[in-house]
Amino acid sequence: MMDTLLIHVHVPKCAGITVEKHFEYELGSTGFWKPRRRTRKLPLGLLGYKYNPRLPGPADQIRAISGHFAGSSLAKLFANRRIVRSIILREPQSLMLSWYNFRVMRYMLKGQKPHSFSLFMRSMRMNPVSHFLLERWVELPWVRMSRMTDDMKAAALDKTLKTFDYVVDISETDILIASLSAQIGIADCAPRRNTAEQIQQKTGWELIGLDDLSEQDRFLLRSRTSLDRYLWRRWVLKENVVFDHSNATGFLFSELVRPSYQLQRRAVGRFG
Repeated sequence: MMDTLLIHVHVPKCAGITVEKHFEYELGSTGFWKPRRRTRKLPLGLLGYKYNPRLPGPADQIRAISGHFAGSSLAKLFANRRIVRSIILREPQSLMLSWYNFRVMRYMLKGQKPHSFSLFMRSMRMNPVSHFLLERWVELPWVRMSRMTDDMKAAALDKTLKTFDYVVDISETDILIASLSAQIGIADCAPRRNTAEQIQQKTGWELIGLDDLSEQDRFLLRSRTSLDRYLWRRWVLKENVVFDHSNATGFLFSELVRPSYQLQRRAVGRFG
């Protein structure tokens, strides 16, 4: 019987720290591997695989992998292993609000000032989960992503998510951890890590919810996450939906103007 290797894709703000800390605590530094970024000398978007392939120890001792830089080609480093792939996704509006609150609080802990939700959304990549998966897991260079239509991206993501053993909602994190842990014989319970409530106690920031947004901000939120919403409905809710290309986004134009919003966000953080 082949030895099982768990690979969990850590999508930002989808309980990935909870999963990683559980694996790290149970398996130690030789049994758990968190791949690091491949280089800081070049923009990662120009490269294929984004992770540093250097293993922390013998390959046969590694039993679980998770991180923001995990790519599908990792499996090639572990011949004759049974690979179990998992990913946690989240309803896009909930995810982006969580991301915004987390980022503002992180800046506040550094002594910086909060920025608006609209500035946050414009400074972020459109459909951030979809493009995160295409860049990090599917390992596409930015140039290739920029040439793809949203229909092509939806098809590519459907194809890759078919290879996953678990695609679950964030509300099912405990169930997922228990199921994965049982497959490699470790404890099946994990404490919550890196939650908004834990950070809120340090900053006093009042968490922003959907009801706190203006209608304009809600439209911005919906229009910039249409592909992410399709993935969530298709693969988490298991709805028989087809991607609506009428909601296609101007990805390339958005990427070209996004640096200006990122500069504005940094300026607001520093000067208010």
